[in-house]
Amino acid sequence: MGIETTSSAAAPHPVRLRGSRIGVLRVPDWPIVVARQTGALPGGGEQGSPGAVVHAMRIVACDEGARADGVRTGMRVRDAQAASPLLALAPADPVGEALAFERVVRAVLAVVPAAQPIGDGALAFRMRGASRFYGSEPRAIEAVRAALAPLGLTASFGVADDRFAAELAAGGRGETIVPPGRSRMFLEGLPVGVLGDDELPGMLHRLGVHTLGGFAKLPDDSIRDRFGEAGLVALARARGEDDRRVDADGLGEERVLRLAFEPGIEGVHELALAVREPVERFVRQLAEQRLVCSEIRIVLRGEEGRVSERLWRQPGFLRAGDIVDRMRWQLTESELGSPLVEVQALPERLDADAAHMPGLWGGGDIDDRTKHALERLQGMLGREAVLTAAPGGGRLLAERGVLTPWGDAAPAPAAGPWPGALPPPRPTVVFRPPLPVRLLDAAGAQVEAAALDVREGAPVSFSPPASARRRVVAWAGPWPIRRRDLGDVVHRVQILDGEGEAWVLLQADGLWLAEGRYA
Repeated sequence: MGIETTSSAAAPHPVRLRGSRIGVLRVPDWPIVVARQTGALPGGGEQGSPGAVVHAMRIVACDEGARADGVRTGMRVRDAQAASPLLALAPADPVGEALAFERVVRAVLAVVPAAQPIGDGALAFRMRGASRFYGSEPRAIEAVRAALAPLGLTASFGVADDRFAAELAAGGRGETIVPPGRSRMFLEGLPVGVLGDDELPGMLHRLGVHTLGGFAKLPDDSIRDRFGEAGLVALARARGEDDRRVDADGLGEERVLRLAFEPGIEGVHELALAVREPVERFVRQLAEQRLVCSEIRIVLRGEEGRVSERLWRQPGFLRAGDIVDRMRWQLTESELGSPLVEVQALPERLDADAAHMPGLWGGGDIDDRTKHALERLQGMLGREAVLTAAPGGGRLLAERGVLTPWGDAAPAPAAGPWPGALPPPRPTVVFRPPLPVRLLDAAGAQVEAAALDVREGAPVSFSPPASARRRVVAWAGPWPIRRRDLGDVVHRVQILDGEGEAWVLLQADGLWLAEGRYA
């Protein structure tokens, strides 16, 4: 179970008021800052070693010294150590980073009326009222900078008419103030990759659109038809019309549920009894503010310090029982190795309750009866027995469709392109994992893909999984796929057998495997 970077509650998305201004501050390399403060990394600077934070054997954050040596986020640890032999490493601690950032929130709220953490060591705050109080936007920034000084922190600042532009403006050093009404001009020269979505920028590049300015000129109807509502959200941001506002109340203790247990809890039933009433009170507090939670991050901490963290979402919104169930499931699947002593529930996305009200003629994201039926099936058969499908990325058929348990957050599709991927139409039956088969030539010997490549040793007979041998009517291929986990080179072949069924086969490490079947 992976540890992900913790981010704070997202406010609902009302329409941005005309004339509003948003400021964003970002503490560069926040995970590194926290690791040095806690002693997980040695002190940096001219005399210190370069530092990096690691999760799942990959670099998730690094300091300026490491970057000067060629270390980059996403790099494998062994490659980073080859580039920077003196690199000091620390494990990722998203819970500690989130807790440490609360000091930043309190410091900023002492000088501005509203502030909201937005993840990755960044915080958004309302600039309009602060600039009026301090006399100008630069003076308001200086006030916020002075509030951070006792914490020993330096930050970069960005100010713009909308939050997306302000976040990008804060990505450099010092401060960048985008003049009122100039957000679109500021954004138009930036690459489409800053939108953050892996699939959309890749598609735009293939269409010949490389900048936000070019993307912003595309018609709304075309974007809706091609990319759906998510594409329209990205289009609005490219035009400087991001409608996300700063939560008027900041994060607030009522927006985060923290429970400590002494002595620790060891069973899921004990956990359900302990958390049910606090979770119900937590959901009621949100309801009193006309809010519902559609995504929540649950953090479990064991007595010996091990942490399990997971993002949960489902169509519609999460009720109290949904949150309790996900706490139970996560404890069951986690490997804390000691009694549970702390539970945190941090809303990742808060929506206005009106956004989830049923329409006059019904509608909504998913019918309540369907939702309850799926949850009941999970309760009877287990969480892994009820799966939902989402598109994925990869060269193999099993990678093109990702199955996740109902209620889990589907992983973001890996970025392409994918040379060697099978083009559509793809087989309707995909074997997970691929099943062993036999593909023989006229002499009864196994067919070798290398021989097929020069049109020798053509396949004559085929033995499907758990079935009698069939003759091969037609075949095509082979097409090479370079995969380290399946051998140096994997070859894909398509065949049509005497029963009229078409198959996709792989040859990996000298074995033939059935990857899929057209049905």
